[in-house]
Amino acid sequence: MIQVEHKWIKEIPVLHIYDAAHATEKLPTVFFYHGFQSQKELYLPYAYLLAQRGMRVILPDAPMHGERSGNESETEQAIYFWDTVRGNIDELPLLRDALDAEGLIDTARLGVGGFSMGAITSYGMLAQYDWLKVGVCLAGSSYYGHFAKALADGVMKQGVEFPFDVDARIRELAPYDLSAAPTKLKNRPLMIWHGKADDVVPFQYSEKLYEALVEEDMSDNVAFMVDEKAKHKISIEGMLAGVGFLEEKL
Repeated sequence: MIQVEHKWIKEIPVLHIYDAAHATEKLPTVFFYHGFQSQKELYLPYAYLLAQRGMRVILPDAPMHGERSGNESETEQAIYFWDTVRGNIDELPLLRDALDAEGLIDTARLGVGGFSMGAITSYGMLAQYDWLKVGVCLAGSSYYGHFAKALADGVMKQGVEFPFDVDARIRELAPYDLSAAPTKLKNRPLMIWHGKADDVVPFQYSEKLYEALVEEDMSDNVAFMVDEKAKHKISIEGMLAGVGFLEEKL
């Protein structure tokens, strides 16, 4: 029986999903992240499928989202988008260490994944933490600097003023920018999925990363899946492929 447990880990609300038959075992574990202005509960289908295949799954709420949202407006969420992404990345070791202390995870078999903002988060985690074994990035961008500038320009065109120096904030993203140093992937398995008609996160970011990995002779463990018609929405085929990839590689 698949169990869904709500818990708080270091003040981070998460859903913890696992097969009850293996509740106290050290299992391969996936940390899966939701998209912008979404929340952890909407990604339970991924977690259920992964738990069926013997994995432990942690679905956190990102800062300013889900149970961690306050009275922020949509504009404020947009202004602090990259703070949210960085918050996710910086919190991952806290989640890992807490679960390890409970004896619940196999620390040699940890993976990350996500959709949209969650995929952007996952790219940054792969750039930061070499103890992650595998990643699945669905409709995201590893090009932090370029995408951050494009998003900021779009917000400013709407007449919104940022309460900080945008260029300085973008420079702070450099350590998380996998595109700037693709060798940080270190031949770890990575699945990239993207719809060509994506009107939120441009498909070209995924295409460009894959081409960079090919150029660096680092594409042997990379699966690049292109949906010719999809916009900014994961297809059933993409979801199942991501689950299968994590099952195989983790």
